[in-house]
This record gives sequence, C-alpha cells and structure tokens, in this order.
Amino acid sequence: MRLTRLVLESFRSYPSAELLLEPGLTIVAGPNGAGKTNLLEAIFVAITGRSHRAGADHELVQHGAAWARVRLDLAAEDVAPARVDLLLPGVEPPPGLRKRVTVNGVARRFSTLSETARAVLFRPEEMLLLVGSPSERRHFLDGILAQRDRRLARDLVELARVLAQRNALLRAIRREEATTEGLGFWDEQLVQLGSRVLAARLALVAELQDRLGPLHGVVAPPEESGDSVRLHYVDSLKDAWAERGGIPSDDELVGPFRARLAAIRQKELWNGVSLAGPQRDDLRVELGGRDVAEHASRGQQRTIILALKLAETELLAEGDAPRPIVLLDDVFSELDPERSQRALELLLERGQVLVTTADIGVIPAARRRGVPIWQVGDGRLSLTPRVA
Repeated sequence: MRLTRLVLESFRSYPSAELLLEPGLTIVAGPNGAGKTNLLEAIFVAITGRSHRAGADHELVQHGAAWARVRLDLAAEDVAPARVDLLLPGVEPPPGLRKRVTVNGVARRFSTLSETARAVLFRPEEMLLLVGSPSERRHFLDGILAQRDRRLARDLVELARVLAQRNALLRAIRREEATTEGLGFWDEQLVQLGSRVLAARLALVAELQDRLGPLHGVVAPPEESGDSVRLHYVDSLKDAWAERGGIPSDDELVGPFRARLAAIRQKELWNGVSLAGPQRDDLRVELGGRDVAEHASRGQQRTIILALKLAETELLAEGDAPRPIVLLDDVFSELDPERSQRALELLLERGQVLVTTADIGVIPAARRRGVPIWQVGDGRLSLTPRVA
C-alpha cells in the first residue's frame, strides 16, 4: 500500500493543500519554518493517531479554525484502493464534533489502522535517541509494537491509564487523603498489563538485534562496520526476576512483577509514584562492548540510529502487513554524504519514501534526477520542473 495523495484542510500552517506522491521518492523542499514538517506530521497522525510534536489534538488545527481534516489516498496493485480521513476538533469545535478516523467512510479505531497503512518517521531529534532520556527509547519500541499488534496498541493505552490512576492513589495516600485498601486492584492491573508489554518489548529487542548487525554493516563506513552492536533491555524488576534468560512469556513475568511491587511498597508510598514497570525500563546499546551513550562518537551514534530505524522499517513490512511509508524529516542535514547515500538506497529498496529538506544539495544528486520535487512556502505547495 502506497500513498498517492495527501489533502489537508486547516491543518497547522495549511488552510488547504494537496500533495501528490509517486511510488519511490518524493522530495519536499523549503526554508525552515515553511511547513515541511507539518506535511509529515499529518501523514503520521492520520496513520498512527498520535503526533510527535503536539501535546493536544487541537494544536494540530490552524489557529482560529473549528476543525482540521487530513485525507490520505492509498493504492496497491493487489488490493482495492483505500481512503483514510482524519477529523480533528479545534479549540472551539462545533457541538458533537470529536476526533475520529474513517477508512473508506467506515469509522475505525486507531489501533486497527496498521492493517491499512503503516509509517516510519525519521526526525532530527532521533539523532539523540541513544543519549536522550530513557523515555525516548521506550517510545521507539512502543511505536513499533503499536503498529504491529492491535492488542498491544490497546495495552499501551490502558497501561498509561492504569499508571495515572495508580499514581494518583499513591499521592493521595502520601497526603493521608486515602488508605492503601484500593491499591491491590491497581497493583494487579499494572502486573497484568506490564507483564504483557514487557514480554512484547523483550521479544522485539531480540528481533531488532537479529537485523541490526547486517544493517549496521551496510550503513557504516568501513572503519566502523567491524564493531559489533548489541542491544540490552534494562528492566525494573531487579532481583525479583532471578531466572532471566531467553524470551519469557507474559505469564512467566507475573510472579516476579508481583514480588517486585511487594518489595518496593513502602518506597512507592513514600515517593507517591509507581517505581516498577515498563514506564521505568530502558534500552542500552553497546558498540564493541561499550555503552554508546558514553563512548561512541556522534557519527557512530548516528549510524546505529539509522540501522535501528532501518530495522524498524523491515519489521513493519513483514508478512502480509502493508509496507510502511517512510517519512524523512530533514535528517540528511545531520548525516555525511556517504551515510546519506547508503541509507537512502536501503530505504528505497523497501518502499515509498518522502523526504523534506531545507537544502536540496544534501540529498545525493543521483537520487534527485527525475524525482518530483515540491517547494513549500507561505502555506502553499508547488511542483518544480524535474531534474533530468
């Protein structure tokens, strides 16, 4: 499934806009602040239901507008065309208008959209994935899980709700406004959901590890490609999970999870926050046996991140799933020409790619020939003559 047309109404900086895309590479160029990222954000939000930039949905709606609409036209050789329509309420929407998404006019849950379309987003901020906060790495893993498995997508949403409720109760207990009587219910909710998410993350890390070495070897320059890259999932169960090894089922994690919560009960009551669970875990990456956050160069870190995102693209394209649309938000300005060329070649072998850039020169010249290049400015899009 590939994207053939993007239509926007009152989305971010665009009163209205239409972008036509081709099967391989499409380039959107323009100065910083012109609205290039908004186009990728619109596609990603329509497919996943979430924005990497907005704290609330109304922030996606153009200032003063009551609502915004994003439309994706999708096509494939062996299946019927599909149309995804996303409606977003503004700050003061008409009565009864809510965020909703439809596929061919039929209302759908966002957790089911991955059966119609998938997306992989590369952002400049992700060049800090390995040295940023653990939440960035958890978000990377959970983003893959949510698109691959609708049940896990629901589990992740429910886990966030359970943690919010449990933390609110812990704070109330600390303030002596509630008793510990109701904590057992939320403990068990956290154990069940947390065990499923943890088991899924561990299995995903193993899959990423299997792909990471070969991909890193292709993207890395010769002087770096000999170093081994290893992924280590750092869970918060500590000594309560003594039988680590292999990939556990969620049932195998329930007992250690309960034991860990019991062991830290007083500490949680003192702090007023949940101290064990997927929300506390991390992903550590090593290169040649050393932590990349502390010992790898910036260039080495970028190469590993590229390999991780390439692995994500491969995983999301497995089986009968729709091949993901790859969205590259000005990432080539962060890479040297050699890495840019290798990464783009690998991505184009895997499907459709949409690239934004403030400097068209950072995209390898050979890849610009015959490719549609759109210019963006003042909330408008225009197609430029193709380079022969």
